[in-house]
Amino acid sequence: MKEDESLLSIRLEGEAIGEGRIGVSYLLRLLTQLNKVLLRSGQVLRGEADSLRRGPKEKQLKDLIAFDLVRLAPGSPAVVLSFEHHQPATYLPGMDPGIEVLEKAITGLDQAQDPHQALPTGFDVGVLMAWRDMGILFYEGVDKIQFTLNHRAQRRPVAFTRSGYECLQQRIQGPQVNIRTIEGRLLMADFKEHGTRCRVHPSVGEPVFCLFDEEQKEEVLENILHYVKVVGEAKEDPLTSKVTSIKIHDIQRLEDKEDERADLLPQGAPLPMDFWRSLSLGELAESQGVNPMQDVKVLFGTWPGEENDGFEGDIQALRQMSLAGGGRS
Repeated sequence: MKEDESLLSIRLEGEAIGEGRIGVSYLLRLLTQLNKVLLRSGQVLRGEADSLRRGPKEKQLKDLIAFDLVRLAPGSPAVVLSFEHHQPATYLPGMDPGIEVLEKAITGLDQAQDPHQALPTGFDVGVLMAWRDMGILFYEGVDKIQFTLNHRAQRRPVAFTRSGYECLQQRIQGPQVNIRTIEGRLLMADFKEHGTRCRVHPSVGEPVFCLFDEEQKEEVLENILHYVKVVGEAKEDPLTSKVTSIKIHDIQRLEDKEDERADLLPQGAPLPMDFWRSLSLGELAESQGVNPMQDVKVLFGTWPGEENDGFEGDIQALRQMSLAGGGRS
């Protein structure tokens, strides 16, 4: 199968890419984020107001955007991945909703990388964030990712570049009004009782409270316990100029800094990532590394102590001192 014969081909170039070779971590990021792009774009095209909403996604939508990697071939010097639709064609030509989602997501990327154009059909912040997270490859030795759709008579190549990645970042972050960037480990998040907020612990300095919207819950939840970069609008104390909180515009995991502030991570088994129910005693004990007592004899002799340890005498002396002090004027 040639590069132009498959439904979709993706060509990657850069010093980290060999001729016909790609690292597993690169391939995993590419495919994971492409799947997120298609899933979220499909949600937007189906009329959902927010593609970042939490909860299970429709199985029907997942089936529609299921594509198979059918070939990995060498370029010069590059690697080319070829994809076909997972399900046999059951729709009339030009009416396959899965291919429609694919087309809107890929061709829309071209427009989304142009800061002078409006956000294309099938795009919202969630779709932009999925593309952005794929674009992290540009800082890991990939120079260009080119997508080519071959389902029409006229081929449609779309290039994803570093400059386009920066444009997506600007779209996500929004207007630059007192914008601050902090990096740290995300350790706390409140999704219910006190509003949607979280706490980020920088490597140096005090923790910073960060506020986020309902549609950002999933991104925050995915990054709990990880080292992140948060970009947002800061509020400051007018007297000290100290940042009191940040309204999150964007949150991004920094995988190359996962070892920083690792001392803050909880020990024992991780807490269940469910903030809508109380933990059982067993789950609390497991999360704190508390194990069942194996031998009750270890408690023997700890109370009441030695028979003549002087405890009663100390109590009597304290009483006498109290009485003596109470009689003074």
